Amino acid sequence: ANEMAAAYQIAINNVHTPTVICCTRGTVAPLEHSSRDKAMKGAYTVIEEEGEGAPDLVMIATGSEVWRCVDAAKALQSNHSIRTRVVSMPCQELFLEQSEEYRRSVLPGNVPTMSVEASAEHGWHRFSHAQIGITRFGMSGPLEQLFKKYGF
Repeated sequence: ANEMAAAYQIAINNVHTPTVICCTRGTVAPLEHSSRDKAMKGAYTVIEEEGEGAPDLVMIATGSEVWRCVDAAKALQSNHSIRTRVVSMPCQELFLEQSEEYRRSVLPGNVPTMSVEASAEHGWHRFSHAQIGITRFGMSGPLEQLFKKYGF
């Protein structure tokens, strides 16, 4: 809800470039630790890694994939002691407009970083070392069936 509110506010205020708001067909629970202000920065940390120092892994996602990353981060921490940060990135372009200091606080750059995006891998290489996503056009269906088919 916070990210959707931010998307609408950005679309209304931004008269110089086009805006696309993509919504899932599925139900998505409200994202804990989100806010309109955070979403308006383009990306923000949803789950901080436990302990001191840099995380072992950063996972970036958008929309309905964020919850999958949150669940994966919890499993990685509890089952393998892999300290994982989860970042929600609703808008790559807005994130790139932020200060270098802010961008580095969210994505350190020197930590293995993986993006998870069910619709496409395109563009995520700018922010991550590895991408998980669909690499072909034309797949549509119920969310759980698609995630099962593609191994999410």
